[in-house]
Formats: sequence, structure tokens, C-alpha cells
Amino acid sequence: MQHDVIVIGGGPSGSTTANLLAQAGFRVLVLEREVFPRFHIGESLLPCDLEVFRRLGVDPDQHGFLYKAGAEFLDERIGGHTEYLFADALPGTADHAYQVERAKFDHVLLQRAEEVGAEVHQGERALEIAIEADRVLVKSDRASYEARYLVDATGQDAVLGRRAKTTKQLVDFGLAATFSHFEELDPAIDRELCETTKGNIKVLFVDDGWCWAIPLGGRRISIGLVSRRKGIQSAWLEETIARSPFLSRVTKGATRHRRPGMLASFSFHNEKQHGARWSCTGDAACFLDPVFSSGVSLGMVGASHLVDALVAALREGREADPALMDAHAKHVGHAYDVFATLINSFYHTGLLHGLFFAPEQDPMLRKGLTSVLAGDVWRDDNPFQQKLMSSKRRVISLPPTVNGPA
Repeated sequence: MQHDVIVIGGGPSGSTTANLLAQAGFRVLVLEREVFPRFHIGESLLPCDLEVFRRLGVDPDQHGFLYKAGAEFLDERIGGHTEYLFADALPGTADHAYQVERAKFDHVLLQRAEEVGAEVHQGERALEIAIEADRVLVKSDRASYEARYLVDATGQDAVLGRRAKTTKQLVDFGLAATFSHFEELDPAIDRELCETTKGNIKVLFVDDGWCWAIPLGGRRISIGLVSRRKGIQSAWLEETIARSPFLSRVTKGATRHRRPGMLASFSFHNEKQHGARWSCTGDAACFLDPVFSSGVSLGMVGASHLVDALVAALREGREADPALMDAHAKHVGHAYDVFATLINSFYHTGLLHGLFFAPEQDPMLRKGLTSVLAGDVWRDDNPFQQKLMSSKRRVISLPPTVNGPA
């Protein structure tokens, strides 16, 4: 065999997979269709990533990424504002995260995977995939490869899921997003965002959706609008900024780094995420509305958990077992269920809005919500999470993933 594992996609989930497999001594090939660095959104991370960074050998501080203490929620329609700092979560939850420019962040992670021994091909597109009883075959626009196992980390392209028609749109969440980066912020505004308010992400409640404002440091900010209205247009972002006192203030005098981008129909769940000799990870497995910044973080945590299962199987020759990733899918699926239920409550019930802006809050529920917002969702002592997941009216349980042919 040329390789033990082929990873298609070099984003955070793919590079995490390749890095940890290479560290374990396996021959790993990454096929990434783009050439890094390249623009991407999804810039706000969660504290659950910190242990993954340690395993990868990546220090976000060393690379100049912005310290993120927590999240702020604003509803300018009612004058509501609340701050959730990760340091105030339940004991054991990590106390900070990072805001990252994805072009640089993804490049750092992919370079690190190469440094520890992964073979990385950028600008090479996988064209054909064949999963056979004794091997995996991948034909690209440059060459043909074979391996013992395949990991689909192709993000929202979800190559295997789209091919098998097993991706199901989640229509109860936001339907589309439009976004842009702004540079040359007023220095006082930049200090406010990065220092005074501790690098917090700002989430603004607006009619039919929400807005993000993510400081990136260096007088830069990412701003986007997610809407449940159909037919999104980039002009909606301009209109939302103009109507918002906060967004108007922070962008006053700033220059737009790029024209507004758009994403449509982006929330989905892949109902077949693994099978004999293959598995999906990150957004290729599930992508939820980004209101609580779960995408990159759950993708990296999920990839590290997938690798732990795969390493043992490769060493013991069990990688062809179609049920190999059953326990992994259940583990990661739990996190997606929690965040999907939280997102559902954001859009369709008054639970979160009432909790965020209540004059007085139950201290333990607040701590528990903060732990969930940090991605610390695999514990059994969180009163908020228990309350959230106990309501049949609120809970969203994504269909259990089943193994199947690629």
C-alpha cells in the first residue's frame, strides 16, 4: 500500500486527523484542492480546542491569534446585553479560546501536519473514490493512490455524503449567511474589542436571524448576518449594519477588506458518516448553524476522537470493520445533539432570550450554559444541559448515523 490513510480535505478537521495519525507513525496523505492560505469564515473557536492544540503541538499565542474570553449577546431592539466569560463556567471547563483569521489558522495547522510527517498535496483535487474490500482507491487530477482507510474532511462539500445523497438539510435553523471583513478600524475601537471586552465574540439578535461580530486583532473584524428569510442578498448585511448602533459604530471609517460573500442552505446532517474503510469528520459529517461557534471546534475535537479509534484499528488490522466508528459517531453525535437543541432554542423558543436578558439568573444554570457555550458537553453534572435536553418540546436529536457503503 502507498499509504495507510488518505485524508481528503486539509482544513482544521483534516489537518488534525493527518497530524495525529502521522504522530502515531502512520503513512498519511492529505489531498487539498485549494492552495493555502485561502479565505474562509468560521473564525471563532471554543475552549474545548485547547487540549487538541496541545496534542497537535500548536500554540495559538505563538502565532498571534486573539485571546477570546467569552461571548456577548446583544438585543438592541430591547437594549439587552449580557456577557458570558468561560472563566465563570462550571469547574473543569477551560477558561479561554481564540479568534482566528482562518486563512492563517488553517495554513498553520496544515503546515504542522506536514512537519510531523504527513504528506500534503495542495492544489490537487480528488476526482474518483473507490472503497474496495481490501483497499481504498483515490484518483486525483494528478495521480492515483491507494490506502487502507479514507477520511472525508471536505467540509460542507461533504464529498461522500453528497455522492451517496445522505446529507439532509436542517431547515429549522438559519438558511443563509452573508459576510465581510473590515480593516483599519479606529484604534480606540480595536482596543475596545480586543482588550476592554477581552476579544469576545458579539452575537446580535435581529429580526429573522442574528449577526456576528468577531474581532481578529490588528484593527480587523469579521461581520456576518445569518437569516431565516429566503432569497438572501449581500445588501441585507449593509442594511443590518446601518440599523445597528453597535455595528455602525465599530465599522465607522473602516475599509472593507473584501466584497460580501454568501452561503446558502448550509445547515445539514450526514446520516451515513462511516463504513468499512472510511469515515467522515468535521463539517463533512454535520454542519450546524454557526450561532454558537461550534463548527471548527467540534470538528477538531471529533477528528481527534476519530483518530484515537482508528489508530488502534490500524495497528490491529481491524480498519475494514464497518462498525469500527459506531462508538465514535455516538460520542460526536451527542455534542451535535446538544448544540442543535441549543440552536433550536435560540430560534424557536424564548428559553435563551429569557435566560440571556433576565434581570436575575440562577447562578448554576448560568455556569452550566457557559460550559455548554465552551463546548464542554460530555459531562454529567451540568444542570443547564440536563434541563435543556430534558424538554421534548426543545430537544433536537439528529438521526443516528448508520454505517453504509461509500
